[in-house]
Amino acid sequence: MDLPNQIARRVVEKYLKLKSPRYALLIDAPWGCGKTHFIKAATECETDPTRLYVSLYNVHSADEFDWALVRALNPWTKSTAGKVAGRAKELASGLRFMGLSVDLTKVNMAELALQKLPQTIIFDDIERCGLPVKQLWGLINRFVEHESKRVILIANSDKHSERPDFLHSREKLVGQIVTIEPNVDAAMTAVWGDIPDGQARRFLQAHQAVIKTTFEEAKHQNLRLLLRAIRDAADFIDQIEPEMVAHTASVQRLTQTLLALHMAYHEGAIDKDDLRRRGDSGRYLNSGKDEDGSPLGKLKQDHPNADILNLRGGTLPTELGVNLLVDGYASAAQINIALKATGHFTAPKETPDWIRLWNWGEQDTAELEGVIARIKASLTNFELTNPGEILEIYGALNFMGKYRDDFCPKEHARNFFEYVRQLANLCKLPARSSASIEGQEQYGFEWQHGSISYGGHGYTPDIRAKGLCQLVRKLMDQAWDNKLPEMGSDLLDHLQARPEMFRNLMVKNTDGLTSYWSTPILHHMDRGAAALAIYDLSQTDRAAALRVLDTIFYRKRESRAQLRPEHDWIEELKVNLVAKADAVSAISAAQMRLLIQRAESRAG
Repeated sequence: MDLPNQIARRVVEKYLKLKSPRYALLIDAPWGCGKTHFIKAATECETDPTRLYVSLYNVHSADEFDWALVRALNPWTKSTAGKVAGRAKELASGLRFMGLSVDLTKVNMAELALQKLPQTIIFDDIERCGLPVKQLWGLINRFVEHESKRVILIANSDKHSERPDFLHSREKLVGQIVTIEPNVDAAMTAVWGDIPDGQARRFLQAHQAVIKTTFEEAKHQNLRLLLRAIRDAADFIDQIEPEMVAHTASVQRLTQTLLALHMAYHEGAIDKDDLRRRGDSGRYLNSGKDEDGSPLGKLKQDHPNADILNLRGGTLPTELGVNLLVDGYASAAQINIALKATGHFTAPKETPDWIRLWNWGEQDTAELEGVIARIKASLTNFELTNPGEILEIYGALNFMGKYRDDFCPKEHARNFFEYVRQLANLCKLPARSSASIEGQEQYGFEWQHGSISYGGHGYTPDIRAKGLCQLVRKLMDQAWDNKLPEMGSDLLDHLQARPEMFRNLMVKNTDGLTSYWSTPILHHMDRGAAALAIYDLSQTDRAAALRVLDTIFYRKRESRAQLRPEHDWIEELKVNLVAKADAVSAISAAQMRLLIQRAESRAG
């Protein structure tokens, strides 16, 4: 049921039950408020053959009026009356029309069709009909008085070109007038089907109250203007970078602004010059184009919560508004650059919850409870995966617990030990870094000099916190070990395609970059594939092949005992290299032995 228009619907249903009403029913409402949709739903005229819907749009003569009825009865007759008459002789005779056998070359088609009009006729677009009012009422009156049909008229009286005559003379024909209200809820429900799923649709659906308020403030009641604005707003929001859409309040104000300007521009309340003047000084706004002030000034009064004026840097930049509404297009790059420049969508990051938790003594009680609730939710859903944050939250809660009567340190520790183990089982605990520097670069937090620190905050751990830290490191090491086969495969890819990158990954660095300097990994590479890659390289760039072998053999030095798992693999690699070369020729094998000897000599 169309809730805003239940009374109007009951009036229509009652009228349809009258056998011979002797008067017409008028549905009178502004353009775009859903009159046609309402009447088609209320009368079911699209499926009920006893009810005929006729549009009088652009009808300028009695013949065209009759032909509008013919077209409504027979949707296939899309041509004008004149065009069809000119082709009448070309049509086959003996055609069955409206259940009768006729010869279209001898019979007036319109007259024949009008003999079979149904009992209910709905005339739409009355105010857009080009016939003089008196002539139109005369043509319609024949159905009301002489044929006792039910006639429903749909019009926007305020927009009729002969409004005074229309209002004065309609009373002779119209026995009842019904007004309807735009059903915004139903219209928005329908429009979502036209908008693809994405961030824009989700945002707009979550802020339907804002859309309704903006529409009500506009006062034009034209749902067509609103729906067009919503569809364009969705296209616009879908192009905004997600991190900017996260600034909900700013995007909400941006949406209000765009919808208000969009509807006003397409309604004709403002023009392109007004859109270009949004950022002008107040002189323009005070100059006025009419007694009520400038169009933009009036629009600002109607929409107080939108950035209609852009004097102090609103959410919708002036030039971007012109691009969107006047030009009808703005690229994603233009949109995002312009919005970032406003400052409304790049607010500073909020203080992380784990830092606010450490400052629990100074926090507002309600805000602190919200922080704790969010942290508990993250733990429950295994969303907290950063090792540094886990240890900091453990320490902060432990610190707070010293001042709480309901806190058990042992249970608190047990819960976090179990959480970290479950996180590892779910493969959500990250592996340690491959960097060669001990400490933060490997585990994401520091534990040295008796302090656990992360993100610039440190604390002295108790015995349980130390145990938790050890467990975290152990499980991160295991995660690292589990990734080694995959990383070995990636390393082989580098050896095959980018040998210098392979060497860079093998050397020690101090920049926190990925490095396998102290990590046994070569034995996770396919030895045969590695030998083939080095042999092929030696055929095109012997010096580069020598550098690669030098890097590999250097890992066998006695001082690098932690790489002992690679030693057997390296020895077998040499055998494979000579075998690859020997398969080509004895000379090639000799050259490979010499290359290996030189590399071992350089590696020491």
